[in-house]
Amino acid sequence: MRLGKVVSSRSHVDVLCQIDKPHESEHPPGPADTTFGRFVRVGETAVGILYDSQLQNPDFGNFGPRLASSPAQVGVFTPDFYDEQATLVSVLLLGALDGAGGQQGVPHEVVPIHAEVRIMDEREIVRFHHDPASSVQVRYVPLVLSHAGPVAVPLLTGVLDRLAGLFPQDRPRIEVLRKALLWQSTMTAIR
Repeated sequence: MRLGKVVSSRSHVDVLCQIDKPHESEHPPGPADTTFGRFVRVGETAVGILYDSQLQNPDFGNFGPRLASSPAQVGVFTPDFYDEQATLVSVLLLGALDGAGGQQGVPHEVVPIHAEVRIMDEREIVRFHHDPASSVQVRYVPLVLSHAGPVAVPLLTGVLDRLAGLFPQDRPRIEVLRKALLWQSTMTAIR
């Protein structure tokens, strides 16, 4: 399912997606589609995770609609209302997924403006996290810890909880990583 399109970036691994509005899509996304920790595909191969949101409402505090004239009709004032409200979500890029499988880490390619952002299904999430040698991989943990700021640990623990359900055979290994993250977070807060 399509969520929206890339409209900006903060860095090579941190892009901003504008969520489609009801009049822009046949099946517009709802609040449940843009949840914290949702895995998404960005463009052709990039894989990311939703980790922050912003609401833009330039009308807040204004006393009326903004009007603009049509430059094509010089001398004629044609009012037009611009809907500038938007829901934006931050997407942290975690790697790529192609026919060969998942490659976790900083993606090599730059994600272009207007690249489509869509929700990943469970099959894609499993393929991205599956390593034939060790079954489950989460090599992007350092990337999330360094880029997601204060929401990094809650984001990662949510991901690990989900992966424990998708990879039941690796639940003990996932739980060790989860406990280590929580311990590190607790010790950092004490300092």
